[in-house]
Amino acid sequence: MEKEEIQPLTPATVNQVKPRPVVLTILCLFSFVYFSALSFLFFMGSFWSGWVTQVTNQYSPPEMYSKNQILFTFLAGFTLHLTALTGTVLIWKLKRPGYYLTGLSCLIIAFYQSIQPQITVTTTVTYIFFLISFGLFYRRLH
Repeated sequence: MEKEEIQPLTPATVNQVKPRPVVLTILCLFSFVYFSALSFLFFMGSFWSGWVTQVTNQYSPPEMYSKNQILFTFLAGFTLHLTALTGTVLIWKLKRPGYYLTGLSCLIIAFYQSIQPQITVTTTVTYIFFLISFGLFYRRLH
């Protein structure tokens, strides 16, 4: 019977795992809070869409928004923010598909906000900031 020798691992056989950059960690933590809070608010808003429609139509031109329009807006906002949150979790794990999920969601939200006259520019800039900031770490993702 032949004895097998135990060989120590050499640097060539060990996979070097690059740690997550500190700035990316801070960006992910901020986006966790941002996207989860907005997902929760849009989710809860979908349950109260009838009341929101009544209040909105009370202070806007008569019957400007229907209950279905408001409900669709809340559900779309919930879905897009939840997708961005899922992408952020994948970016936290340094997975490249996370950038695609977050980036696509942020682009859709920013585009929608840019065609709405009542939405301020600063909220749109927030989504573009996420898109560009995560893009700076694209090469670090696997």
